[in-house]
Amino acid sequence: MKIELENVTVTSWSRQPLLRLSAHDRRKLAKAIRFSREIVADSIDLLSKYETAKIVAAADARMATDYFGTHDIVREALAKYFGLALGAPGAPRVFGPNLPGAMPVMAVSADEAKVASILAKFKLINAGIKGKFDIVVGGIHDADDIKTGLKDALRDPRHAWRHLKFITTGTEGWVNPSGKLQRIHLNTDAVKNYSEGKIARVIVHEASHKFADTDDVSLLGDGSDDGTGYKWDDLKFNQKNYVGLDNNADSYAWGGRLMWKRKRRHPAGI
Repeated sequence: MKIELENVTVTSWSRQPLLRLSAHDRRKLAKAIRFSREIVADSIDLLSKYETAKIVAAADARMATDYFGTHDIVREALAKYFGLALGAPGAPRVFGPNLPGAMPVMAVSADEAKVASILAKFKLINAGIKGKFDIVVGGIHDADDIKTGLKDALRDPRHAWRHLKFITTGTEGWVNPSGKLQRIHLNTDAVKNYSEGKIARVIVHEASHKFADTDDVSLLGDGSDDGTGYKWDDLKFNQKNYVGLDNNADSYAWGGRLMWKRKRRHPAGI
């Protein structure tokens, strides 16, 4: 299979040369590609406005709030998926993550400084995703994945839960960092069973690896290497105390999708 969708070349995985997408799945994937570009562009727009408001607030805090608003969308997304406590530009205080017992805390200057680097990463993703790139579709989560996962679990018992979780959840997509083309791979099951917005989220995750050199962050604040950086592994509100979420692929995927949903007022299941 080799087709063109939204200026993206879509081919079948080399292990499944006879794979074909139905007309319905082609339409879904085309829409997901459009959505992925919207997610990244909307994130850049909202983050840029937040950064502009910060500059204005340095001179006139009242003007920053009156003219630019409180930037609730950015603050929510970056709190949930980057673990950042941000205040509205010009406001002295901000509420901490919505966790049991959370109390109002002062905005952390180090967190404010990370917004610029997150914006820069989104711009790198945008530079790649808005142009022509390649997507490979195939049954990535197959018997080989199960064999590999079990072998890894036996060889690395300390992190066995991580390898077994991989088997049960499957791989939504991946980019081979050592591959010459570093093409974005999507699991056929994701294309068939996910909504267009969720497929777009997977594309943004993999595009962040490809175009912005993000990682799946595993380092925790206690110095251990016991995380995965994925939403299912206590990413929300950084409950696991990850270090370096401003370079975490799932943070860009989920955080970007949330900003896109809020800005365009999409329903939750899109």
